[in-house]
Amino acid sequence: MNNTQDDSQDPLVRRAAQRYGTVGAMLACGMVVFDKLLGRKPKQEAAVVIEASSDPIDIDNDGITVELNEHLTVHSPAPGKRISGSRIVRKRHRTQ
Repeated sequence: MNNTQDDSQDPLVRRAAQRYGTVGAMLACGMVVFDKLLGRKPKQEAAVVIEASSDPIDIDNDGITVELNEHLTVHSPAPGKRISGSRIVRKRHRTQ
């Protein structure tokens, strides 16, 4: 059997068949073919760019340290350097 639809439309047709039966699957296939006949290209998702305030750190090798407030800092070691079940929380003592 020759499959005329591409794999990107396959979930659309399956969902239509599950929700609306054979008639829904036939209608979904017809819409896919009609869309291809018109020559429309599928929309591509826009790239998301987020600007960082500093250079990235390598948390896979160095771990990560997050300062929650002026008295509490949390550190998570790199995955390869973790001791099972341990957690390190360092509290800074106030200097007066």
